[in-house]
Amino acid sequence: MSAPPLESKHDKVTEVEDVNESRDIQILTNTVEIRQQYINLINSAKFEISLIIATPNALRRNLNGGIINMLRDAAEKRNVKINLIIPAYEDQIHKAADAFQSIGLMPTIQNFQIRTILPMTQQIHRIKSTFLIVDRQFSFIIDIKDDTKENLIDAASSASYYSSKSRTESYSYIFETIWRQADLYVSLAQANKSLKDAYEKLKFHDAMEQEFINLAAHELRTPAQAIIGYSEMLKVCPDKREQYDEAISRNAARLYSLVTDMQDVARIESQTLKLDMTRFDLNQKIENVIEDIKQQMGADTNKKVRIEFDPKDSITVTGDKTRIFQVFSNLLNNALKFTDDGTIIVNAQKNHETHEAIITIKDSGSGIDPEIIPNMFSKFITKSKRGVGLGLYIAKNIVEAHGGKIDAYNNVNEKGATFIVTLPLDS
Repeated sequence: MSAPPLESKHDKVTEVEDVNESRDIQILTNTVEIRQQYINLINSAKFEISLIIATPNALRRNLNGGIINMLRDAAEKRNVKINLIIPAYEDQIHKAADAFQSIGLMPTIQNFQIRTILPMTQQIHRIKSTFLIVDRQFSFIIDIKDDTKENLIDAASSASYYSSKSRTESYSYIFETIWRQADLYVSLAQANKSLKDAYEKLKFHDAMEQEFINLAAHELRTPAQAIIGYSEMLKVCPDKREQYDEAISRNAARLYSLVTDMQDVARIESQTLKLDMTRFDLNQKIENVIEDIKQQMGADTNKKVRIEFDPKDSITVTGDKTRIFQVFSNLLNNALKFTDDGTIIVNAQKNHETHEAIITIKDSGSGIDPEIIPNMFSKFITKSKRGVGLGLYIAKNIVEAHGGKIDAYNNVNEKGATFIVTLPLDS
C-alpha cells in the first residue's frame, strides 16, 4: 500500500484561504432580506460607495425605493464619496444624468459623481445584476429575475454578499474599468458633437460665403455698369458732361468703398490689420465725420434728417485716426440708411470710473430687424437692399482692436436704434 502524497505548505495555505473565502461569501434568496442588506450596506458606508445600476427599470426602482436618496444623504451628511453608474441608450447618454439634476437629487453635491454607460447590447433585459461596493471592502451583487417589476422585492431572485478583500478588489477593478469606459464614451460623444457642430457651422459659413459672393458680384456689377454706361453716354452727349461726371464719380466711390471693405475683411481674417496709433481729440474726429456726411446728404433731396452733436469737453484717446473715422462713418451712414425723416443724436462723454469714452448714436429710423440682432456684427448680415453687410463687422473689429466695445439695441417705447461705442481714454 503506497503512502499518501506529501502535502506541501503551499497546499495548506491555499486550503486555509479557500475555507476563509467560503466563510466570507453569503448567498441570500429571501428578497426581503436582500433589500434590507442592500440598505444596511449603503447606510454603513464610511468613505466610498460604488454602484452600478444596469437597467432603466432598475434605476426607477432605486429611485422610487429611496436608494438614491440614501446615496445623497451619505454624500451630504457623512461625506461619503458616491460613484454611480447608470444606463442610457445612445440617444439618451446625457439625459440620464440631467434627470437627476432636474429633480434636485444632486444639484450641488461635490462628491456625488455619475457616469452614464451605453449597454453592450440594446437587449437590455439580458443585463440584470446590480453591483454595490462599499468602502472597497464589501461587495453585494443582486440578480434580477423580472426587471419589469416596480420594487426590488418582486424583481430580485438572489444576491451574493462578499466580505473577502480579494474578491472585492476584483469587483472594484471591474467597476473602475467600466467607469473609465464611461468617461471615454462621454469624451467621444462630446468630440462627435463638436465635430457635428463644426460641420454645421462650416455649412452655414459656406452658405454665407456663397451669398456674399452673389451680393458682392451684384454690388460690384452695379456701379461698374453705371460707370460704363455714363462713359458711353458722355461720348454721345458731351453737353451733359457735368451731370455724367458726377454720376461716374459717385459710382466710382461706391465701387472703391466696396473693394476697400473687402480688403479690410481680408486683413481682419488674416490678423494683419495694422493700426497707426496717435493721440487725438475724439470729438473733433466725430465732427469731421458728421461734416462729411452732411455734405453727402446735401445731394439727397429725399432725406429729411438732422444730425445733432453738441460736444462739451475734449476727449483725448490714443488710436488710429483713420480707422476711428471709418468706424463712426460706418455707424452714422448705417443710421442714415434706415432713417428717412427724423433725428440722429450723437453723444460723447467720459466715464472717469471706468476710464472710458462712451459714444452713442441714436436714430429715429426703422430700427434693427429682430431676426439679425444676435448676429448683427457678423459678416454678411444685412436686411438692406444696398450693401453686403460688412460695415458693422469691420467697425466691431476696429473698435475691439483699440481695446473697446460696441453694442446696439432697439430704442424702448420709441422708433429707431442706438449704437454704443466705448474706447479707452488716453492715459
